[in-house]
Amino acid sequence: MTLVNWLTDIIGITAPSTLEIIFLLSGFLGTAFFIILMAMMMLGDILGGVFDSVFDTDFTMDSDLSFELFSIQGLAAAVMMFGWVGMFTLEATDTEIYAVIVGGFSATASMYGVGLMLKGIKGLESDGTMKHEDAIGERGQVYSRIRANESGEVQVAVDGTLRTLTARSKDKNLHIPTGEFIKVIDVIGNTLIVELLSEGDELVNEEE
Repeated sequence: MTLVNWLTDIIGITAPSTLEIIFLLSGFLGTAFFIILMAMMMLGDILGGVFDSVFDTDFTMDSDLSFELFSIQGLAAAVMMFGWVGMFTLEATDTEIYAVIVGGFSATASMYGVGLMLKGIKGLESDGTMKHEDAIGERGQVYSRIRANESGEVQVAVDGTLRTLTARSKDKNLHIPTGEFIKVIDVIGNTLIVELLSEGDELVNEEE
């Protein structure tokens, strides 16, 4: 039994048309792809740690990669909704043009909705009620490498909570790899200004 036959048996369709097959495959494959991408996003930190330790690499999900992944998730959601909504509209109206139009509107709306959802998730990660100035003087670790004259991410304890925040190096020409220990020395807006933790700071930390 082929995938199409299996899907048509579930939906209860006999002798599906070409458009029905397109809708079914779009809905099924879009759903599977969307679920996989969401799982990858949720497990990103774990997978990154595995790659770093096993292959001795600097595998991080920086802002560019995150944006690309979010875009792919939006496309997967669009394909998924186009397939399922278009399929059920076709079954309800028996009019192909209506099914394509409604499916197209649903695809656009779902892509926009996923974008808003992911933006909301990102917003929750950086709590707006937190005062970034409270991080000054704190020690932490680089979470996403800080390239020369670019931003990265660090993990520092602020108000007793470990947070992942955007950071730049005090030395604009310095590249700080993932895993290096840093100290927050200043804040500009919502961006922490950090420097590498010196040996003297490490000794003081151990004595404390």
